[in-house]
Amino acid sequence: MAHAVRMPPLGTTSDQLKIVEWLKTEGEEVARGEPLLAVETDKATLEVEATTAGTLLRIVHEAGDVLDVGEVVAWVGAPGDDVPESEAGDR
Repeated sequence: MAHAVRMPPLGTTSDQLKIVEWLKTEGEEVARGEPLLAVETDKATLEVEATTAGTLLRIVHEAGDVLDVGEVVAWVGAPGDDVPESEAGDR
């Protein structure tokens, strides 16, 4: 079963974060706690860690996208797991 990676609440004064870069690519293995992407808050650039281990199945949003906290940014799971086409309603 694929697990959603959501934008975490990292900024204390903003509910939106900008993806600076992906540190992993689709198809790469990730370990729990391993940095997946870098995001920019209103004050700093921080790394977002994987909350589950597996394969990075799908990146939903690219570098430069500004997202609300809680939005799905990617899916991690086992190869062959079903991944939703749209993140709508996944918040």
